[in-house]
Amino acid sequence: MMSRISIISATLFVSMVLAMVMMAVTWFYTPDIFSWMQDGADFAEDAIASIPVADEYRNLVRIYASDDKILLLIFTIFARILLAIFGSVFASIFMGRGLSKASVGVLSRSTSATSTIFLSFILAVLMLSTMALTMEGLLQSLLNMADWVEDMLANLPLAGRWRAGVRLAVSDEKVLLLFFTIVARILIAIVATSFSAAFKKDEY
Repeated sequence: MMSRISIISATLFVSMVLAMVMMAVTWFYTPDIFSWMQDGADFAEDAIASIPVADEYRNLVRIYASDDKILLLIFTIFARILLAIFGSVFASIFMGRGLSKASVGVLSRSTSATSTIFLSFILAVLMLSTMALTMEGLLQSLLNMADWVEDMLANLPLAGRWRAGVRLAVSDEKVLLLFFTIVARILIAIVATSFSAAFKKDEY
């Protein structure tokens, strides 16, 4: 189980980092497409904010499920699908699998990755909201650490516009969301593995 959790964590981490790079590149080279995607994410944020819940919860949801976080989710799904495609092509070339099997594998892995990333994102937002209501001191400490990571990335030796792109794609809240999304994905993997093991025992 530990090896599977390590692979899942590493894959999701790479996907979210790749998503941030894709966000910066899209903003740099195709600002019109980026603006169009921002409009769609803003529409999704307004839809989420219209959910009938208490004001304190709605405010937290607006913070942790804002348009920039939704945009990060979209790019993370794109990045994960790209990794699934490259992984399947690599397996078909170097492991002797047929391209037809690889295409089926890409479809199934992409669908599974999209659903699990979306669920992990929802769980991460719920975890952050719960922590903001019940453990403010711990959340503040985590935000301070995330802010340190943001400062390190913002001080990379990049050209001015690229540095602005990094600051656009990376913020302390996004770093913290990345961390909690990985934690949520690990929890999902543990629950899924436990259920799978329990069903296998029942079969025997």
